[in-house]
Amino acid sequence: MEQYESAAYRELQARLAAAVRHLREEKGWTQEEAAHRCGMTTRLLQRVEGEDVNLTFTTLARICEGLEVDVVELFQLRR
Repeated sequence: MEQYESAAYRELQARLAAAVRHLREEKGWTQEEAAHRCGMTTRLLQRVEGEDVNLTFTTLARICEGLEVDVVELFQLRR
């Protein structure tokens, strides 16, 4: 789909992936532990970190809760 090819979409996806990876590594968590804390499968977390998923707001909220971060702060983190 065309909207998934836009620069804005790709930038948001890349920023989210980098932020999730950074926060997980900063906490010293494996992907398995982070996924458990976020209430999702390890595979889904891997897809988030790999920029290979279009998230719902529900999943975004789970990530924020699990990583103990506000959504605004999550997207402000730099790669």
